[in-house]
Amino acid sequence: MNVSLFIAKRYLFAKKSHNIINIISVVSFAGVSIATATLFIVLSVFNGLQHFVEQSFNAFSPDIEITPKHGKIIPQNAIDIQQIKSLDNVEYLSGVLSDVAVFACEDQQFIAKIKGVSPDYYRLNRLDTIVNYGRFLLEDHGFSFAVLGAGVAAHLNCPISSSPSNTLKIYYPDRNKKLSAAVSVNALNYQTITPVGVFNSHTVYDVEFVFVPLSFARSLLGYETGYTSLEIRCKPTAKVSELQDEIRQITGNDFYVKNSYQQEEELFKVMQSEKWITYAILSFILLIASFNMVGMIAILILEKRTSVAILYSMGSTIKLVRRIFIYEGILISALGTLTGLALGFVFCILQICFGFIHFGEGSYILTAYPVEMQWNDVLLIPLVVLLITLPSAYLLAKKIYPKLTLQ
Repeated sequence: MNVSLFIAKRYLFAKKSHNIINIISVVSFAGVSIATATLFIVLSVFNGLQHFVEQSFNAFSPDIEITPKHGKIIPQNAIDIQQIKSLDNVEYLSGVLSDVAVFACEDQQFIAKIKGVSPDYYRLNRLDTIVNYGRFLLEDHGFSFAVLGAGVAAHLNCPISSSPSNTLKIYYPDRNKKLSAAVSVNALNYQTITPVGVFNSHTVYDVEFVFVPLSFARSLLGYETGYTSLEIRCKPTAKVSELQDEIRQITGNDFYVKNSYQQEEELFKVMQSEKWITYAILSFILLIASFNMVGMIAILILEKRTSVAILYSMGSTIKLVRRIFIYEGILISALGTLTGLALGFVFCILQICFGFIHFGEGSYILTAYPVEMQWNDVLLIPLVVLLITLPSAYLLAKKIYPKLTLQ
């Protein structure tokens, strides 16, 4: 039997002679519990938000994207596309020609990116499933059609038609003419096209992109060959990192080969930074809450001077007595952490089931805060709690005891 632990448990749960110690014990326990629960809940909300953003971008972004490090265009034959297509884990590859253009519909204008793709480009990420109005169609019986992002369609107020109407005009600078500070209409190429669908990915892409046939984009942008990017869909069983390495060996060092995370690296880095900054702030609050525990142990040392003197008379050492109060801190931290995790878990389950915490008034993609509990948080939070509270209990027992008890 561990004598120090046994006595520490008796000290913790036994009724104290001074009511103030009972109050401080409850306050210190509640402080650790509430801080732990808050930390768990906030991290779970950040996990839920990050998961939602990842799903939204993955529904639009390719698994792997190849872009040039220098210049705008991947020249013809600069990359052996057929060799990449022949790789075992490549399911689909499409060349893309994209650039910023001006879109006009009647008296409305908007600047966005024209994205010229193959007619079967929907295979990349099943983009036809996120078309919420009209359909994903780029070519039909020799006619070209456009699929607009929801934000672009809203700004242009452009009617969607299933038959050729050419209601959307797209302007792009003529690459064969020199532009001056005052751009004239004669220095611009423009073509008309029929909007046939509107997609909604719930990302910034909804106000950035308009899909058109690759041949239409080549005619407007003035590029007979080449692509601005190559986009790849991997097979479900593929390991993306390994496939990236295989593609890099084919493309060489003149091209970026990015996975879906790296394509939005800045966004995910910002989200991770926000998460860990919040984690640090809440850990600091937990540090403040641990001061209550330190105060409780200090008062407990004063109260138990008589009991400690009896232990000395029975042959106890200073080391054993110090461990009693260190274990006291461990017990408060452990029980507070377990209770806090339990409270946080119950709260997250209720939020998942009922979504009672909302974003508030306004137009949001999500109505309630998403929550995702992860095992690494369950393991990391107790570690942080113990790292904060245990040194406090140890230093208190070592520095203050036995001075207070032997006076």
